[in-house]
Amino acid sequence: MENSQTKKMLILRACGSAGEDKECVNIKAQAELYGISVHDHCPKTNEELIQALNGGETFDYIYLASHGNEEGFGNEDGTIDLTWMNFGTQLCTATCMNEDCIILLSCCRGGLNQVAYTLFYCCEKIAYIAGPRQSLYPYDLLIGFNILLYNLEHRGIDPIVACEKIKAGTDIRFVCFDRLETESEPAYWMHIKRFNPETLNQVNEAKEKANETPAYIPPEVSGYVKSKIVP
Repeated sequence: MENSQTKKMLILRACGSAGEDKECVNIKAQAELYGISVHDHCPKTNEELIQALNGGETFDYIYLASHGNEEGFGNEDGTIDLTWMNFGTQLCTATCMNEDCIILLSCCRGGLNQVAYTLFYCCEKIAYIAGPRQSLYPYDLLIGFNILLYNLEHRGIDPIVACEKIKAGTDIRFVCFDRLETESEPAYWMHIKRFNPETLNQVNEAKEKANETPAYIPPEVSGYVKSKIVP
């Protein structure tokens, strides 16, 4: 029986590349070494990925292995194809995250600012987001997250500092975003102002289902969508 304090990790194998299995098996073994309970899923479609999020569990880590860019992520077959906005609202609706959940984006460009900005805006349960700034091979992604998890779980280091250890040890550019710090940055709010009314409506519909506080609507667009998304 799992201790009520046992941390849990959800692994989503949403890539389909040759090295994906070995990467995820390694991450699973490392997490279990630290006493983390791992739920490992290999979805083949958007629907299966969403179903994995809605399995009734709540997680401290969500590890996404996929092909990614600044717009979203998908697998090699094209049967998984989600924007970061869609992924964020699905995370919110599923209520699958514990407080201070850390999202680990094992995909190219998962550490871009606009990716973190979008996901933070979608769901208040996300405390940190970590991922690479650059395009990487699976073995680069693996060693990066190995170092991160080691410093987080074994050494008990702050997530931001733990992520800095990756570059110090490998010269690979990873970044970790802290929600509270990010929401204080002007660039974050500039990004939010670019969202169209339909996108803002999508976010607040997800937040309503998750019983979260409605998202802040920038003044530049709030008058246009107020009747749709503000309770």
